[in-house]
Parts: sequence; structure tokens; C-alpha cells
Amino acid sequence: QFEFIKDILLSDTLVPDIFLSDIMPRLPSDTVKIYLYCVFLCKYSKEALPEDLAAKLDLSIDAVKASFVLLEQEGLILHTPKLISLTNIKEKTLSKIYNRKTTSDPNPKEKQTKANIKRNQCIDSINKMFFQGLMSPSWYTAIDNWFLNYRFDEDVMVSLFKYCYDNNALNVKYIGKVAATWASKNITNHWELEKYIEARENTKEIGKKIAISLRLGKNLTAYEEKHLETWLDEYGYDMPIIEEALKLTVGKSTPFKYAHSILTNWHKEGIENIGQLKAYLEASTTSRKGTSSRTPSKAPRRDNFQQRNYDDDIFNKLEQQSTNRKENGA
Repeated sequence: QFEFIKDILLSDTLVPDIFLSDIMPRLPSDTVKIYLYCVFLCKYSKEALPEDLAAKLDLSIDAVKASFVLLEQEGLILHTPKLISLTNIKEKTLSKIYNRKTTSDPNPKEKQTKANIKRNQCIDSINKMFFQGLMSPSWYTAIDNWFLNYRFDEDVMVSLFKYCYDNNALNVKYIGKVAATWASKNITNHWELEKYIEARENTKEIGKKIAISLRLGKNLTAYEEKHLETWLDEYGYDMPIIEEALKLTVGKSTPFKYAHSILTNWHKEGIENIGQLKAYLEASTTSRKGTSSRTPSKAPRRDNFQQRNYDDDIFNKLEQQSTNRKENGA
């Protein structure tokens, strides 16, 4: 018993840095507690039931079982009815980073070496600028995949991280989403990126003006921004044309949706600039006035008939007939 206590006091339980830097931040606190305690138990080959873990860590049985499910989904444990095995995190991470190469590279060695040097310098810059030199291995894999899938230049990759860093969203999921968006806009070099960012800033400014004009009291939603991009990019409309559509939304319950239908109709009519729009609106106004000036013929009504004229002789005859009936009745 004394030896066991001595071992506990003087021993350490090692946890891989990859767990602390890359995996732990996305796990619930209860799951982290259970994993760390499992690492401790594995070192001493101890047995423990879920009830024992719940009592030791002051958790419910359901919380323990849910954590085991989550740990298995993360690939941190292998769970069987009688045994829980902890996986080797470092080995799994290394296997992801250094996959065995099975195909030959058609590029010349010299060219490939220069590209690799430039890419490594880019990744090193990202590590120092945004991670204080402590970037986890999973980031290297993600960056390599973005280079491979999206064909970004090195300066675009650095700009990608800076954009997400400035938006307080330096995580793989968000950066991957932004990277996919940039790739969908055919961005590969810095010139294309600058052009895209300039267009985005213009869209935001117009969006703010529209929100104020419609008195939305908030920024445009992602759905509304998509419509706005359609107006600007697909229809080629500028703010003067959009303002004309906004004027027609007064009193509408869904003004933005109504404006979209108006602009879509104008686009179908072939209107491309404010001059064509004014001519179109004037022609529409003239047509409506011409229609209203023509008074429609009145339809005949049932009571629209000519009244019969009654003269004094008729009234005298009616009065005489009434007197005769009274006398006969008497």
C-alpha cells in the first residue's frame, strides 16, 4: 500500500500535446475529465465500471456513457462491452500527415523543390503570425489540403488566415468554409482576391443603404445578401436602379422580397440602365392613363326601363271604379 501511494505522489500521467492543442478544445468538459482519468487508469491497468467513474468524477451515469460515445466518435478510444482501449493519438496524427506516396509526380524535381520551399515558408509564416509558433499538426494537414484542392497562391493562403483571424474565427471549420467560398469565385492569386474583396465591400455598403431605406433595423440576412449579389452581379444593376425599386415597396409587408420581384421583372424586360428604366416607367404610366380615360359602357340593369306616363283621365277612371265597387258592396 505504501509503495502505491509513493508511486502516485511521484509519478506523472503523460498526455500528448496534440490532445491538448487540437482535440481538447472541441470536447465538453465532462468528456475531457473522463478521458484524462481513463489515461490515468490505463497507466496502472486498473479496472473501473461506469458507476465507479461517475462516483469518482462526480458525474451522472448518463454523462459517463455519453462521453464514451463521443470519445469513440473522436477516435480516442476503442469501446467493447468488456474493454476500453485508448488509441495512439500521435501515431494516428502522423499517419494523416505523412501518407505513403503511391503515384509518381510528373513535375520536375527542381520545380517541385522550389514550390515546396515556398509553401513551407508560407506555412511557417502562418504558424508565427497566428499561432505564436505552436500550430498543431492538424493545421498542417488542413493547409496542405486547401493548397491541393483550391490551388491557392501562398499570399492568398496567408490572406485567408488573416481574414479569419480578424473576424475572431480562427478554426478549421470556418476557415475551410471561407476557403471554399473563395474557390467558388475562382480566386487563386492575390489580384483576384483583391478584386473580390473590393466587390464584397461594395456589396456591404449597398446592403447598409438598402437596410436603412427599408427601415429594417438590422443588417441584411445571408438570404437577402444573396439576392443583392444577384442584383449586382447577374442583373448588373447599380444603386440608382435599386433605389427606384425600393420606392415601390412602400407599405409592403415584405419589402425586400417585393423589391427582388420588381428587379427580376425589370431584368426580364431587358432593362440594363437607369435611362431604359425611366423610359419603361413612362411608357407604363402613359398606358395606364390611356386605359383609365376610356369610360366603359354601362351594362343594362333590370330596373333601367322607361317609366309609363299617367294622365288625369286615368286617375279619374281609377277613382270612379273604386267608388262603384264600394256602392255595389254596400
